Amino acid sequence: MIGSSTPASGPSFAPLQAAYDNRLVAARLARQAGQPVVGYLGNTVPVELIIATGAMPVRIAPVAGDPARSDAFVEHFSDRDTRLIFSQYCDGALDFLDLLVIPRSTESQHKLYLALREARRTGITSQGPALWLYDILHTQRESSRAYGLARTHELVHKLTERCGTAAPNDATLARAVTLTNAVRTGLQTLQQRRLTRSISGRQALVATGAMRFMAPQAGHDALHAWLAADEHLPARGPRLLVTGVSLDHSALHAQVEAAGADIVCEDDEWGTRAAEPLVATDRPPLEAVFDHCFRGVPCVRRHPADDVDGWLASKLDARTVDGVLFYLPAPEDIHGWQFPAQRDRVAAAGLPWLKLRRDARDGADPALADFIATLGTPAAAR
Repeated sequence: MIGSSTPASGPSFAPLQAAYDNRLVAARLARQAGQPVVGYLGNTVPVELIIATGAMPVRIAPVAGDPARSDAFVEHFSDRDTRLIFSQYCDGALDFLDLLVIPRSTESQHKLYLALREARRTGITSQGPALWLYDILHTQRESSRAYGLARTHELVHKLTERCGTAAPNDATLARAVTLTNAVRTGLQTLQQRRLTRSISGRQALVATGAMRFMAPQAGHDALHAWLAADEHLPARGPRLLVTGVSLDHSALHAQVEAAGADIVCEDDEWGTRAAEPLVATDRPPLEAVFDHCFRGVPCVRRHPADDVDGWLASKLDARTVDGVLFYLPAPEDIHGWQFPAQRDRVAAAGLPWLKLRRDARDGADPALADFIATLGTPAAAR
């Protein structure tokens, strides 16, 4: 897998690396053992519902492969991940799933759902798991919340129908929340150690991403076993923050580390922001897991949107980074709208920045090493 390999750091890290590199293996094994398996896209599908239904959740996020099967239904200039998922579905790689849940949280996700339905209708593929559009809206109005809760009840019904299991109740949902919150708490510990330079950014990204592809309890146990072991790769060089397109691969981290720097935080849900927030435990569990997806996690369609200075400003004001990378590979058409305001905020903080327009999976941008060379000694070491 492109940009995924991390230098060996001991046996405790091996399960995390293996899950990150081979993203469907654990789910296939679960299915072979007789457990229902539900695939999902994005970070706005309530995985706690899948867990409470007795199924294993697995995020569908291929980062390499041939997207050619998508050419007839998905524009060639669409984002690579959408095209790869379409091809993976039509090539039969997802046939073992009991259900594939696609949220309506980005335009590309919605288009993918429609394209896959059309592929099935026209006979491009007659296999593949049943599709379900989780029609969650992100306008922060009470009417949108009521609509989303209704769609969440429908999702519960579909999960139990496809998986042949009992509908989750408050107790089973609460146990699922306890488990996923424990994983998030472990990831918060991981992020804190990154800032002390005791864990490299690439290793942290792999460990965080592995949680999307492992059975929840197995992921929790593997993460905590590694955190407890003295087998971490320390960070070195200038400290960088990366914002822009979500990094579901570690190619950029590998390139940064090869140039002598380290990414200490990512403004996306595959990295630093995967750890927060926890699902609330002070309300009925179904409402809590819905609200977590509706207003808690990063989402480009939430309106009113996050304050453009909010998360980024907290990192800049804390003086925990020496420079900022804006990762905006073509055909990026969402995060770029925030770039001017974010660039000005970084400049006002007196920090250098670099905009990257090349997909890191296609090789390092020639400007990256030159930029890192200008940063000199990390501020924390001066």
